Amino acid sequence: MEEPEKNSSEEWLKDLPVQAENPAYKAEEMILCAKCSRMSPPTRLNCFYCGAELEISEAQSRNLKSHLRKMEFWEKGFNLIYLPGESSFDKVKSTEISRILNLEREVLQKIIDAGIALPLARAESEKEAEIIKQRLQEFDVKTFVLSDESVSIEKPHRRLRGLEFLDDKLILIFFNTDEIAEIAAEDLSLIVTGAIFERKVEAVEKRVKKGENKILRTTETASDEFLFDIYSRNDSIGYRILAKGFDFSCLETEKDILAKDNLKKLVRKLHEFAPNAKTIETYLQVRENLASIWEVEERSDSQGLKRQSFGNFNLENITTVNNTAQFNKYSRLQWHLL
Repeated sequence: MEEPEKNSSEEWLKDLPVQAENPAYKAEEMILCAKCSRMSPPTRLNCFYCGAELEISEAQSRNLKSHLRKMEFWEKGFNLIYLPGESSFDKVKSTEISRILNLEREVLQKIIDAGIALPLARAESEKEAEIIKQRLQEFDVKTFVLSDESVSIEKPHRRLRGLEFLDDKLILIFFNTDEIAEIAAEDLSLIVTGAIFERKVEAVEKRVKKGENKILRTTETASDEFLFDIYSRNDSIGYRILAKGFDFSCLETEKDILAKDNLKKLVRKLHEFAPNAKTIETYLQVRENLASIWEVEERSDSQGLKRQSFGNFNLENITTVNNTAQFNKYSRLQWHLL
């Protein structure tokens, strides 16, 4: 039997598809890293080799691709805050904006429909956030960059246990200390209402075999606590009033039995005392929209092995979900919007 005739190299090459364009970047398009002196593609914000931030011109920034990743809770980032306007967004436009933000179009639409300032993205560097901001401006989307450093959620609000209303100033009595502070009526600039929600799931597992556990039982508990923050004109940290542990005697004859009702009355009295202060009561309505960028904190703590009988141990762990950090960011965002 004769072997099939082999094609010559020229005939084999003739069958290959012709590529009209050169996929490689031109030498003049590459970006030199100031740290390691190597060249990186013009689509990158950081050096391909050493990870250092590249020095990019305005013209080069148009070639960059957005690589927004999900950042860890503890990482410091730069938040791109959406400022609502009169611009409309059709499907094509919102699809392109979603691609830039690495955000689902339905989530983007909900943020826009809320009609208030909300976070659209969280970037690793200020340069990346500024580049995305410029891209969004081309679609008439107005934003500003707010760093995690300026929000300072690691600094807790100063908790209060009481208030005193004088003619032209407010006396703030601190919780568990003898310290007091004063705010002039004209300097009380912001009141932000909200709530802290916490859910705990306690699970008991039994080790069945190596690498596998069987859940014996789970117990779930949930709690919520309504609160509000107040801010003076020159202080971004703010003061916090929780229903628990607060002396509502400043309400005098208006004081009610239920702490939740007293909180509402106190907010109303503060607004009457400082009518120019802005009151924000939208947190509970926008929690779902915030969760796409500012997620609630979830923490798992192992309670270790606990003996049930001789040679028999169960593993216990507690998972806690808490929105304190999310509300703190939202609350302090309002101060930066003043």
